[in-house]
Amino acid sequence: MSNAEKSSADFIAAAESVLASQDDAARKQLLGAAMRAMAMLEAPLDSVWRMIMSPHAPAALMTLLKAGVIQEIAKSDSPTSADQLSKVSGADRLLIVRLLRPLNALGVVKETRQEEYAPTPITKALVDRALLGGYQYMFSAVTRSLANMPFYLEKTGFKNVSGAPGPFEDAHQDNFFPWLIKDPPMMSNFNAFMTGQRADRKQWFDFFDVNEILLKDAKDDPNSTLLIDVGGGEGHDIAEFHRRYPDAPGKLILQDTPPVIDSIQDLTPKVERQKHDFFQEQPIKGARCYYFRSIFHDWPDADCIKILKNTAAAMKPGYSKLLMSEFVLPSSNTPLYPALLDVNMMAALNGMERTEAQFTDLLDAAGLKVVKFWSIGAETEGLVEAVLKD
Repeated sequence: MSNAEKSSADFIAAAESVLASQDDAARKQLLGAAMRAMAMLEAPLDSVWRMIMSPHAPAALMTLLKAGVIQEIAKSDSPTSADQLSKVSGADRLLIVRLLRPLNALGVVKETRQEEYAPTPITKALVDRALLGGYQYMFSAVTRSLANMPFYLEKTGFKNVSGAPGPFEDAHQDNFFPWLIKDPPMMSNFNAFMTGQRADRKQWFDFFDVNEILLKDAKDDPNSTLLIDVGGGEGHDIAEFHRRYPDAPGKLILQDTPPVIDSIQDLTPKVERQKHDFFQEQPIKGARCYYFRSIFHDWPDADCIKILKNTAAAMKPGYSKLLMSEFVLPSSNTPLYPALLDVNMMAALNGMERTEAQFTDLLDAAGLKVVKFWSIGAETEGLVEAVLKD
């Protein structure tokens, strides 16, 4: 066996081992290594051409999702003909054939024989509520903004995006959240995406010492509040916390805007729902923990400081904790996914992913200080633990 063959076999064996372990952080780390190896092995011309052609397949997929073609293929494990797909969806047969070609090459579907298509695991994943909603939301909201972003930044003299108007407002002629609220189906897609995105990630309490840091000295009073999930969407995180710690003392409260709270279909009665705008005064004073997940990357610094000041004003010195579940970027050599997510937040919300130093500055400006950055690796979200300054 040649050195190249042995190296390839060793890598495949390592991949199989990581997949068998079901360790998502390890899987992402190995995937990052594979992508770096690909960048080293791929000829520069091939790399550039791959980037040039990268928008085409996503556009084909979005078209076929809107036409219902992908959903129809996913219904059965047996192949479906282009004629049948055309009959069911109303889309032209030749258009379906042309748009499925790149998706077949990428493994999104499998052409079993001429113009007959069977689902793959990717097809099945795409029709999951969270991913189907997420793909449509990202394409409709963010892809347009990303395509416009170079031209918008050119008009600004290539200044960093630090608030509205930004690339999204320039492309859509509206701010992100008002635009979303005006489109209930898109709001539903967004909420499904946020919930699904959270579902397969490691929870903060998997690596944070909840018993020692939160529960040990928490008030044993049913009228006190243990945990507030601020801007917590449909309540996935706080429901999981209750499932993990069913006997934890005190109230569990989910806060979000009225449209989000009104859209919740399933949430344990143990979690109280409260309509709240985190740019307004926090109504619950002296809670043990104010928890935010994937909130601060949505906003530029000035808005983050407003949110943090509203929270700090409600916190009890020596008792209340503030927890932020966010990607914490390394100071150099950021992995691809969080690096792309940073660009995504700039394009959609004028927000950003942040480094330890940037989080420290934000908290300091709001009268808070970092206790600890909790991390399980740069490929996944960490946790910022903070308290009021002395």
